[in-house]
Amino acid sequence: MNRSTKILLAISLVALVIVSALTFVNISSSPNTSARSQADEIAKEKAGIVKDDYFGNYTREKQYYSVGGLTKNNKYRYVIINAKSGKAKTIDLNNAPVRKDVVKGVADRYDAVKILHINLGMYKGKPTWEVAFKNKAGNIGYNLVDFRSGKSVQIINNI
Repeated sequence: MNRSTKILLAISLVALVIVSALTFVNISSSPNTSARSQADEIAKEKAGIVKDDYFGNYTREKQYYSVGGLTKNNKYRYVIINAKSGKAKTIDLNNAPVRKDVVKGVADRYDAVKILHINLGMYKGKPTWEVAFKNKAGNIGYNLVDFRSGKSVQIINNI
């Protein structure tokens, strides 16, 4: 095998690996992309959200998708969608703590060095934030926070 054939073979293998990796990433992210686009459509239809800026995938007792954003009247609103039944619950922000305050509260209470995610869903029939974090010791924790009061409902720490 001459030198130019070896180079062509090496380039072909590298190209094949890159195409395979991109295909894998595209296929593996497809379910989440589909769920998000469906949740966005439900948020527009059921909650009147015209400019969304939040998407969450809450999996606790049941799986919920949530979308948050502004309505045409510039009111901030969330919609929580049961992933199995498709039933949607609309929640206006009103006097509830905003996401960044919930995150700050969890970070302060549990010495979190990194917030991994914050997802909105239903826990025991009430809208609840699930905040996942990493603490100073490098352990993972989950804090469920009541949507309206901002108080901790459940903590799982040092996993």
